[in-house]
Amino acid sequence: MNRKNLWSKGKEETKKFYEIKLNRSTNIITFIFGLVVTVIIIFPFAALLLEILEINWYKPQAIITFLSFAWGLLMISNGLSNFFTVKLAKCYARDMLELQAIDEYAILFYQCLNIGFGIFILVILLFFGLTR
Repeated sequence: MNRKNLWSKGKEETKKFYEIKLNRSTNIITFIFGLVVTVIIIFPFAALLLEILEINWYKPQAIITFLSFAWGLLMISNGLSNFFTVKLAKCYARDMLELQAIDEYAILFYQCLNIGFGIFILVILLFFGLTR
């Protein structure tokens, strides 16, 4: 009974996806459309977050709360972007069996909790958010 958790499966599925050789045009199209769909989904939440910050900008804890929510939104948008990229690649390349076998939901989970990306974004947000 050697069942892998969703984190490990997502990490493996991400590696499998990166090893698959897609056409250059397919790779670019799926990446751009994945970003566009992610922006369409995340934009209303980001706009709401910005409005809340504008209302409460004078409170010191508002900046910390804003940075925390912004970090969370960026983590979710990273996961969604990778999810939609894989989903669209599966639609474009229906004949690639190794691509069709990839679990995009495991990639979504793994990329939403990606430690490297999370630390990188946290450092950038802290640098630009606290130096103002």
